[in-house]
Amino acid sequence: MSGSVVYETNNHIAVLRINRPEASNAINSEVMEGLSHALVQAEENDQVRVVILTGTGERSFVAGGDLKEFHEVLQTPNDVYEKWTDMRDILYRIATFQKPVIAALNGAARGGGGEVAAACHFRVASTTATVGFVQVKLGITPGWGGAALLARTIGYQKALRLILTGRVLSAEEAERIGLVDEVAAKEAFWEKVWKFAEEIAGNSPLAVQSMLQMMRQARDLRLEEAMDLESRLCASLWNSDIHQAAIEDFLNRKH
Repeated sequence: MSGSVVYETNNHIAVLRINRPEASNAINSEVMEGLSHALVQAEENDQVRVVILTGTGERSFVAGGDLKEFHEVLQTPNDVYEKWTDMRDILYRIATFQKPVIAALNGAARGGGGEVAAACHFRVASTTATVGFVQVKLGITPGWGGAALLARTIGYQKALRLILTGRVLSAEEAERIGLVDEVAAKEAFWEKVWKFAEEIAGNSPLAVQSMLQMMRQARDLRLEEAMDLESRLCASLWNSDIHQAAIEDFLNRKH
């Protein structure tokens, strides 16, 4: 796949790259369609264990929505709601994706770009990256579900402050509040991203994907129920080929 979204695979890792550097990788209808198709490809490919989502170039991860296109075609609140529903569905798919999704923040993530980053399971940022939910500066709010996603990532109070001020955070500031997991110098950024992705991809796909699902479900359960779900998950994997092979290898080493 080429064009507005580039899809590549390498060693159990799929890279989805938003490819509109001339527009700071802003999301338009073509990007939305490309992302949908790329996510299907990554999901259906059994060889893919981890997904990296990023933007082309070093300037922008995602600048947000393409205001030029959207203001030309979206004339009524209902038009906006229908279009935003399509993008919200994409971000929900990312947030609930069965395989880990890492946002590689190669540059600025603004407005909707922050929402895209918040949908991913992890975020690794270059020291040149910045993150800002700046919609309030334009007289609107996040519209793709990003506020709900952000609150689940960094907590209600921090999310509310970030969204109501429209403040733009440096990569280091974003890391301090838990929005970014790791920060790397520009020259070491991609090495850090790949190392993180490979570290996850080297583990049992069944265990990783099952844990992702369990952690999502556990958010809405009482503590006792969440702990029971965890025990049931571990038990279900006990007789898996991967676990049995690992135990056999461990016991043989002990002798």
